[in-house]
Amino acid sequence: MNQIDQTNCEYLTANKTIETIQISSDEYELVVRVFNYKGVSFRVFNSVLSFEGFWKGLNDGDYHFNSEKELDHWLRTFTIN
Repeated sequence: MNQIDQTNCEYLTANKTIETIQISSDEYELVVRVFNYKGVSFRVFNSVLSFEGFWKGLNDGDYHFNSEKELDHWLRTFTIN
């Protein structure tokens, strides 16, 4: 099971945030960004390029979840390599 640490949270509006989350396993570490829209849509970005592409309309994110419960499960069980 991964260790999850939120390192930053930026409020764009009251309903939109961008969280920077560090996911750590025994051997690896990954930093992802999560765009949270109203607590009902969570888009996860594995890289800065993917994140920037979302804002330019080039992609929808690397992963998409429809609940915080789904996101939390993914963060804890995602295999980092």
